[in-house]
Amino acid sequence: MNPTSKVIALLALGFFVGSLYGQSLSEPRRPSAAPASPQGEKMPVYGPYEAIAINRGIVRDVKVDDSMSVYLQLFPAHKDKELVVKISDERFAKYREWVHGGLTLVSPANSGKTPFGWTDLVQTKAKYIEYWMDGEIFLHLKRTDL
Repeated sequence: MNPTSKVIALLALGFFVGSLYGQSLSEPRRPSAAPASPQGEKMPVYGPYEAIAINRGIVRDVKVDDSMSVYLQLFPAHKDKELVVKISDERFAKYREWVHGGLTLVSPANSGKTPFGWTDLVQTKAKYIEYWMDGEIFLHLKRTDL
């Protein structure tokens, strides 16, 4: 392998490893969710929840009320898409069952709501909340007070 090829291979490897910053290799790939940047950018905090990953092209805002209900405000382009919510006490592992008995909570995002309306609430005592859309995680929250 000539020196130019080695440099190109090392750059490609560096780019790939850099794209995984903040993500364990054992986790599902989160292509559209942005982990905290290597430059030290702080991820947003919502009440006792810190965003681990967030796709700012989908999520406009998050709020947590006094009863610990979590609501999302999505951009209108995603208002009719389905949300899948998973909860766990470990990152991407051992999903907990919802009250209805399944491992996932499926909900239409803003179905029937005004643009920039708040989604239905999610209330849990789990340490992690994952929000999925179109097969990809777009918001991952970690509860910091547990």
